[in-house]
Amino acid sequence: MSLSVVSLGGVAEDVYLYIRGGFTLGSSRIAVRHLIGFGGSAANTAVALSRLGVSVGFLGAVGDDELGHRLLNNLRGEGVDISAVQVLRGRRSTRIYVIVDVESGERGMIGVRDASLGFKPDGETVEYVAGAEILHVSGYMLHGEPLRGRTRWLMEEASRRGVRLSLDLTPESADKRLLRGLDIDILLCNEDEMRRLGYQPSPEGALKAERELGCRGVIVKLGQRGCASSLLGETHHKPAFKVEVVDTTGAGDAFNAGILYGILKGLETDRMLELANALGAYACMAPGARHLPGLEELEAMLGWRP
Repeated sequence: MSLSVVSLGGVAEDVYLYIRGGFTLGSSRIAVRHLIGFGGSAANTAVALSRLGVSVGFLGAVGDDELGHRLLNNLRGEGVDISAVQVLRGRRSTRIYVIVDVESGERGMIGVRDASLGFKPDGETVEYVAGAEILHVSGYMLHGEPLRGRTRWLMEEASRRGVRLSLDLTPESADKRLLRGLDIDILLCNEDEMRRLGYQPSPEGALKAERELGCRGVIVKLGQRGCASSLLGETHHKPAFKVEVVDTTGAGDAFNAGILYGILKGLETDRMLELANALGAYACMAPGARHLPGLEELEAMLGWRP
């Protein structure tokens, strides 16, 4: 099967609790709203790409349980290929608990992972990935062994076959030691992750990271300040869209989809970053991780059709 993108990582059920004000251990709050939806960073990016008309597959593992089958049915309904997903007996599918401050839209998450940790790529997995132009990897797949080693092996095999690599870091995977030996085309991170790597979250910091880490591009998500990047030594900063923020969950995943779409379509860097910012902003405008636009909604925001 020929796909433009394979998105490797997690798919989950998200349980949202919306509260007013912060939450700390030892305190108690009454939620002003409760919501259950679909999520998982890699799955969110896959769905965002599919809604833009990109041929995309999701790769990862779910449990052979009711939740796992619901998660896969949802992805299938979104037009995402799931033919290589591993369904593991005796494992529970992932559920994420999300606490959202309704005043700022900022959130914190606690995940219960089981099946996703059992992902084991093999020769068939490599052949599936080799049919894609880009392998997009969630940094959650580099959290601890043996999953980290399995993921690195798959990334290396994909790179040998000419597949471009995109890696979206997490705080735990923002470690230079984990990146050694990986031929990464696009490294995606936020401000905190950039600092954990030892760089400033700025165009100049992205350029330094690009050179020292051996990537072809580094893109830093700056939230309300937009994004900064260095692509093949050319630096950029693009301001964010001004929107009413309801929930930031999934905004980074949507942003990632914009970058991947821009690469596939050969967009100029300035337009690619603008597109990614638009996707991230759109995701913030409603509850949940899957408030994702199609091309018509993006055209209305951008004033040009991607």
